[in-house]
Parts: sequence; structure tokens; C-alpha cells
Amino acid sequence: RQVFPAEKDKTDGELAIAAALERGATSLVMAGAFGGKRTDHAFLHLALSVRLAEAGTEVLLTSGAQEGVPLLPGKAGFDYADGMLFSILGFSDLGGLTVSGAKWPLNHVEVAFGSSLTISNEVKGRLEVALGSGRALLLAHPFPLG
Repeated sequence: RQVFPAEKDKTDGELAIAAALERGATSLVMAGAFGGKRTDHAFLHLALSVRLAEAGTEVLLTSGAQEGVPLLPGKAGFDYADGMLFSILGFSDLGGLTVSGAKWPLNHVEVAFGSSLTISNEVKGRLEVALGSGRALLLAHPFPLG
């Protein structure tokens, strides 16, 4: 066990991730990534997951009710239940975004950073996402909200 002072230049989450990587972790589950009273820490976890994915680390963020997966250029498939709510949060402009297996599919669209186009979609079949350029996070709600 390592103990760090409350006043430091890294968050507890970032320190825990660094320790896991130093021990040889190649994939991480960030439990509690969306929870807590600190939105700044939650946002850091989202951004940090994308940075980790760019470095080759597989990352899953979870709160127990929601989960997030970084999306980088390429293709990814997800086996979620029909009707499940999901969003794609862009961390940059997104180029050539294709989403299939969704109520509102997209075909090779450009999405400006900060756009709400990719918020609140629903799974219909096998969800597949292809990204030509940019960085994003798939935020899924595998359990009913409320």
C-alpha cells in the first residue's frame, strides 16, 4: 500500500493507473470512473482512458450502471441488448464515423467537436462503430436508467 499526501500533482486515479502499468497491466477496468462528487475527476478518467488506449492499453470504464470504451480510428463491435441507450462522446472532430446496428445509423459522417449528433442513440442488432479519424468514447447504459 502506498500513501500519498492530499495535496499532490496527480489524482489518486492517475496514480493508481500508473502503479498498475508499472506492474505490467495491459488492460484496465476503471471501476467508479463516473461516480463521486468530483466532475473534474470523472472527466479526467474519460480523457485519460482515451490517452491510455492510444498507448495500446485496453480500457473499460464503469460505474456499475454505465460503461465507457475509448474509440480510436478503426472498427469496433459491441454485443449489447437491443434498445440499450448509448452515446459517442467526441474528444476531437470525428472523421468518417460510421455507426451500424443502431436506431439512428450514421454512414461516414464528419462530426464537429462538441456536436450533440452522437448523443442518445439505441442499439438495434450488433452495434458496430468505425472511425476514420479522431478520438471518442462510447458511453453505454447496459442497465435501465432510473
